[in-house]
Amino acid sequence: MKKSIIFILLTVFLVFISTRIVFAYSSAYGQIFGGKIINTKATKIQKLESSGYICVINGTSITIGPIKGPATYLIPFTTISKTKTIPSVGKWIMGKYSGKTIITCTKPGDPPLADTVILDTITLFGTS
Repeated sequence: MKKSIIFILLTVFLVFISTRIVFAYSSAYGQIFGGKIINTKATKIQKLESSGYICVINGTSITIGPIKGPATYLIPFTTISKTKTIPSVGKWIMGKYSGKTIITCTKPGDPPLADTVILDTITLFGTS
């Protein structure tokens, strides 16, 4: 009985220590995200483009369905999948993001209109 209590306490202690290490690592190098890709274009960018705006994106924007609700991200061209797969609808994705990318969308006309979209920038990812 005494050995099992010590084993349980030791296990809880090690889990606590390992999560503290993970939280320290994730806060130093960005936030962790994950979910299923529901669109290979950010929702707001898709809405703007369908109403005539032109959005120049230096990468791929995605919308994923995590547990908390849909979220949008930008995968810059310089960020390569660790699993060597291309993000596509229906695949699971997880990784880290850090910083924001501002995308300006313009609508031709007189006068031209402009709108901005701010996306979290993915710095590390892998897909299923």
